[in-house]
Amino acid sequence: MNGGALLARAGAVCVLLLAPCHDARDPVIGTVHAAAPHYWPAARLDVRPQIRTHVMPEYPPELVSGIRGRVVLELFISKDGTLDRVRVARSAPRGRFEQAAVKAFSGARFTPGMRKGKAVPSLLRIEVTFGD
Repeated sequence: MNGGALLARAGAVCVLLLAPCHDARDPVIGTVHAAAPHYWPAARLDVRPQIRTHVMPEYPPELVSGIRGRVVLELFISKDGTLDRVRVARSAPRGRFEQAAVKAFSGARFTPGMRKGKAVPSLLRIEVTFGD
């Protein structure tokens, strides 16, 4: 889809966002860590990763129904399509929906992002909206 991809809906909506690339450089020393791969932002890929597993974020049962919320996640996807890590970029209201959003995407699998015909580690931003 152009601009965004709807991933799931049942109390939550997930939309693909474009993200800047994060640098693996150490902020103090300025050296690159060997273990940290470079994650290509979705906008700089020839083929963006596509989700292969069903993702259904659940509205937190401890919250009163009707509270709305939004969580933006950064998904760090390996070149084989597995999720290396998930990071909460921002959320509103804070402390309400982050755990549900991270839990929903933690086991997700993707087709790999492609750049110049090769699978590469990639970075996707996903917006998860809770409530109607």
